[in-house]
Amino acid sequence: MKVAIIGAGVMGSLIGAILHKAGAEVWLVDANETIVKHIQMNGLKISINDTEDIVKINAVQSPSEIDQIMDVIIFLVKGCYTDVAAKSAKCLAGDKTYIMTLQNGIGNVEILARYYNMDQILYGILEFAGKMVELGHIRGFIGKNSKICFGSTKKVINNDLKKIADLLGRTGVKVILRDDIDSEVWIKLRNNSTNVVFGLLRLTMGQALAAAGTEELMLAVRNEVIAVGTAKGIQFTEDQLSINGGKTPINTELYAHLPSTAQDMKNK
Repeated sequence: MKVAIIGAGVMGSLIGAILHKAGAEVWLVDANETIVKHIQMNGLKISINDTEDIVKINAVQSPSEIDQIMDVIIFLVKGCYTDVAAKSAKCLAGDKTYIMTLQNGIGNVEILARYYNMDQILYGILEFAGKMVELGHIRGFIGKNSKICFGSTKKVINNDLKKIADLLGRTGVKVILRDDIDSEVWIKLRNNSTNVVFGLLRLTMGQALAAAGTEELMLAVRNEVIAVGTAKGIQFTEDQLSINGGKTPINTELYAHLPSTAQDMKNK
């Protein structure tokens, strides 16, 4: 399977490495010349739990450099770049190419639909974290509760989607393929909405949650997201709503973690 990943940041690199190790022909696409040249020369160093691998993977600055039609195009850029990324990647799409967004938040599907057939669009979420240790070195925080969830805008599951799910799950990450993925997307939005709190406070997850009143504020933000989703007709299960008591989980690794939303705010 040929897969192009648009965005070679932390999550794009992790998904690229997962798919490469699973046997796919993977191309990382990123406009940042420094990142691309480093990957071309040195590969990616991927650290997950107690393992560390050097992954030699294709990397280019522009989709036009690939000159092939992909089976799947995965978008993992920041939401403000989705439109320009979607437009530039059209040269990689054929009549049978699946267009997938695993970006956090709501609205990326509608942006992709400006350039691609809605019936070919897949969407979902990544339920794990990561950070860039240094240029070309990515650490993934992937544990027993980590998962990749996705589905189709057509609300159906076919053999092609099963093959994509199998590929994503070959290295051990839990993959959930559903005909209706909306509740998972909104639960992820609920979880990530509180990252803004860390950004406003300029504190890591552990530091913020140790401060009096922060937990109550974050719970109020999360409850508001669920209220909006419910008003839009999204159906949530009790299991989804009760995970971690609706709170941000903190373990030793994540105590010092500053989520990407907070990093963007800090960097203006």
